[in-house]
Amino acid sequence: MLWRKILYFLMIDILVMAFNAQATSLDGIYRDIIRSNNSGYLPLFVKNRHQPDVLLSDEELKKVIPATNNLKTIDPNKRLKLSSDFAEIDALDKARHYQWLKTIAAIKSNQVTPLELDEIYSRAHDGDAKAIEILAWMYTKGVGVTTDFVEAFNLYKKAALLNVTNAERNAMIVYKAMNETQRQQVKNLR
Repeated sequence: MLWRKILYFLMIDILVMAFNAQATSLDGIYRDIIRSNNSGYLPLFVKNRHQPDVLLSDEELKKVIPATNNLKTIDPNKRLKLSSDFAEIDALDKARHYQWLKTIAAIKSNQVTPLELDEIYSRAHDGDAKAIEILAWMYTKGVGVTTDFVEAFNLYKKAALLNVTNAERNAMIVYKAMNETQRQQVKNLR
């Protein structure tokens, strides 16, 4: 008799959560429940379970961070100033590098804020190959942005033109994961 009462209350609890949830499918209800238990964040294991598995294994992600050491995007004219200004330029370089490391960490932990999005978009717009590859991965997995396979495919192709390792392979994996409408959009953009 006790187990019937427990089952009854459990079913009532599930129904109440289902009616309070904004989603219309069981998957959406599940995501709403997980999101409410995680302070509004949807963990990657829930968010990305239907996405193709491409790009940035842990080993590849570790390679991205050291690759940013050679980023010197300060105006060359500033480098011609007096040596007292070199400390300021060096401090700016270090601050930019530190922000890049914070951006990578935020993307990896799925805690992307507008600050990190601005950083990744800015670097991708400036032609940073790794930033373009990471942005493509974000569009593939839906981390910090809405999942968009067409945009991910285009960014992977751009990264491939910049000689990023495995970018062409990742573009093909994303292409295979697309539906027919998305593939048509890719063909129309060419």
